[in-house]
Amino acid sequence: MSNVLNIAICEDEIEQKNKLLKLLDESSIKNTYSIFSNGEELLEVFETYKYDLILMDIYMDGELTGIKTVKLIRKKDKDIPVAFVTTSKDHALESYRLSAMKYIEKPYSKESIEDILHLALLKKNELPSLFVQRNGVMERVPFANILYMEQHMHKVYIYLKNKEDFSVYGKLSELNKQLPENSFFLPHKSFAVNLSYVMYIDMELRCFVMENKTNVPIRREFLTKAKKALEDFLFERTRRLMK
Repeated sequence: MSNVLNIAICEDEIEQKNKLLKLLDESSIKNTYSIFSNGEELLEVFETYKYDLILMDIYMDGELTGIKTVKLIRKKDKDIPVAFVTTSKDHALESYRLSAMKYIEKPYSKESIEDILHLALLKKNELPSLFVQRNGVMERVPFANILYMEQHMHKVYIYLKNKEDFSVYGKLSELNKQLPENSFFLPHKSFAVNLSYVMYIDMELRCFVMENKTNVPIRREFLTKAKKALEDFLFERTRRLMK
């Protein structure tokens, strides 16, 4: 949500891993990282929008190669930047078929790491986002990561797909001005819903049933409008997929 990159590292060679971590710690681009010894470990915790970049060694201990791991990740997230790391170029073509951002040869160098961090930061900052003020810092939250928002007293609670929910002081009515009308709906003065994560409308309870099983209330007078907004959204999404 900020200009700090959150990186997932799959690397099982201790010497190479230590060199990589040193380069990341010394980088001019702020970053945090989680380290995994194999693809299975990463897949256990992977969620869309949890990481801004994956540095994936192609050859690791375990049943999954880096290529196979990323194939499985792409089923969940087709856009996350991935850089494959290896001592050989044998899999270069296959890596690009998986939309790899870069192919890094070992040993790691300052130039290659700075380059991929710069590219990943550019991609992160290109995502259509909501801008919020938090702890005195302006942060960006990708619209695609927002499930819904709720006003409660003097705070707006922002519920995220990656489960890193947070709140900010302010008014939902002000944040709503930033939302794209075609993908968000305001069913109530205290709520804004991302239609991408609506499973269905419960007409009896008058609520959106969200992907995370939360029920978001819909005002009685907005029920017909909400139903049409969801139908229009689903139709347009289907139309885009069929192009």
